[in-house]
Amino acid sequence: MNINNLLREIEYIRYVGEENVEIEGITNDSRKINKNDVFVAIKGFTDDGHKYIESAIKGGASAIICENIPENLQGKSNFIIVDSPREKMATAANIIYERPSKTMRIAGVTGTNGKTSTTYLLKGIYDYLGIKSGIIGTMGVLIDSKKYKIDNTTPEAADIQRYLKMMKDKDISHCCLEVSSHALELNRVTDVEIDVGIFTNVTRDHLDFHKTMENYYQAKKKLFHLTKVNNIINVDDPYGERLYHELKEEGINAISIGVKNEADIKASNLKTTMKGTSFDLNIFGMEKKAHVNTPGTFSVLNSLGAFGAAYALGHNVDEIIAALREIKGVTGRFEILPNKLGCTIILDFAHTPDGLEKVMETINEFAEGRKIVMFGAGGERDLSRRAPMGEVAGKYCDLSILTSDNPRFEDPYEICKEIATGVEKYNGKYKIIVEREEAIYYAIDNCQKNDVILLAGKSTEPYQDMGIEKVPYDETMIAKRAIRDVEKKRGLRS
Repeated sequence: MNINNLLREIEYIRYVGEENVEIEGITNDSRKINKNDVFVAIKGFTDDGHKYIESAIKGGASAIICENIPENLQGKSNFIIVDSPREKMATAANIIYERPSKTMRIAGVTGTNGKTSTTYLLKGIYDYLGIKSGIIGTMGVLIDSKKYKIDNTTPEAADIQRYLKMMKDKDISHCCLEVSSHALELNRVTDVEIDVGIFTNVTRDHLDFHKTMENYYQAKKKLFHLTKVNNIINVDDPYGERLYHELKEEGINAISIGVKNEADIKASNLKTTMKGTSFDLNIFGMEKKAHVNTPGTFSVLNSLGAFGAAYALGHNVDEIIAALREIKGVTGRFEILPNKLGCTIILDFAHTPDGLEKVMETINEFAEGRKIVMFGAGGERDLSRRAPMGEVAGKYCDLSILTSDNPRFEDPYEICKEIATGVEKYNGKYKIIVEREEAIYYAIDNCQKNDVILLAGKSTEPYQDMGIEKVPYDETMIAKRAIRDVEKKRGLRS
């Protein structure tokens, strides 16, 4: 693309540079610059992208979008001066990558918990229906069975558009997109044409960024003003109930889903076992039987979100229900790890008080023996949720093993002690084992028949944030290795 094509379509203050400049991509990360990319210099919370303009030019950038030109770089590149580089990056990326979302079906999922499960359930529905789809979210970007690692739940605007273009080039027509509150506040989904929005829930999280729950809620709400077709809202959640009524009052399309409360799409008479949950499904008065292969009310609500999105996009009700029955579950989300130890070992991403409680409520429905949980809390993030997570553990569990989980620059032992104050509130038993791998081994090595062990918080997250660096980490591999070791130790494996 010639830069003049871009300049004709974006708002800018002035352009300083040559007329005949070719551009092929766009990024705000100078380390990822390719030849003929546009580099966007963004002033962030802790760093200023203008410091990396020189590096981007050396890396092959053909143009720079920025607020001002550094003195030492006058005449060294082609500069598009704008008042808000972050916003302009979203618009420019959409243009450079040929507006990929315009001819795709995009479902955006937002909420504190359940985003990943909902996106994978929706993709499972598409797979069953023979529709090619991709995912952008916490577990990475999935395009044609190939997975790309990303740093944030929702990537930067330039990356989203690039991944959508990659999907479109592979004839992928549908995308399931996790939309974080940060992404909505920081314009990452600006100019992404979203067809359906799905709201899972809002519970205390990210207050280090949003400061108040009202700010957090309002950030989430922005998604539902962007959608073209409909919105699927969980009205069992108090914020969801509020959101549904507000959208209706504002004349914005919305379909309610729920288990406890009355809803347009409602599940009732839930019957849960370790193998899943069966329930009656009412869709605007139409009665059906349904089943999902992950146990618990929270799993049913996630399924209703995915069901609602597919329904809103015009797919057949019976085929959607059949698809949900076939989907085996989402890796790392209430994933039961096979073992010969006579106990149930579950891997889950629950890392908030609400998320942990929902998983424990589900475990309560089938647990016959002791309930043991291993978890930690992130350093330098929303300190107020530590003790409440401990309270959930103390309330539901016979033993809590407190450990490290992305401590960053904090002392993980001190974080564990803060969690322990919540466990103590319910007179719960706990043990602090800072080394997470050691904590996993301890939990499994001390298991008894019929115990249920929940390994919570990390799941498929591929690193431990230790402050100076993100150390590669694989909870699934570590847990499976511990299971094998303990099986050998007990003579159950050769």
